[in-house]
Amino acid sequence: MIEKYRGRACAAFESSLSRHTLTHTHTHTRARTHTHTGRARARASVVIRMVIRVYVASSSGSLALKKHQQEVVGFLEANRINFEEVDITMLEDQRLWMYKNIPEEKRPEKGNPLPPQIFNGTVYCGDYEDFFLSKEVNTVFSFLGLNSQASGKDAESEAV
Repeated sequence: MIEKYRGRACAAFESSLSRHTLTHTHTHTRARTHTHTGRARARASVVIRMVIRVYVASSSGSLALKKHQQEVVGFLEANRINFEEVDITMLEDQRLWMYKNIPEEKRPEKGNPLPPQIFNGTVYCGDYEDFFLSKEVNTVFSFLGLNSQASGKDAESEAV
């Protein structure tokens, strides 16, 4: 393909390569845009990305439970917050991990905690009731452990 540019376009092509702008975009980092020149070096600002995980049950017969799950997922989508939806009815190991990582004080006296349960990486954020309360007082981003209204537009969620 480079041979296609030989001749009159070659000088312009090589010139554009000598002054190029790179944007470092990785799933685990957020970096600034840098212009590389002969003397300047790029410095990336690395932020480890924590993943918001919403644990749901796709095969629940409870309409209230389905509504709660939809409300959490809908809010995250509407605010363009990156998240993963984990279906505990299909992934036994994820269900057990969720149960194990919910703090003792948040577990019901009888039975298992019901979805949706929300985590930021391995850090427990809360259940639907906690989410609803944080939404009522406009503190959802803090509840999720995000620095600000980080959205998909930013490409990465910022973790505290």
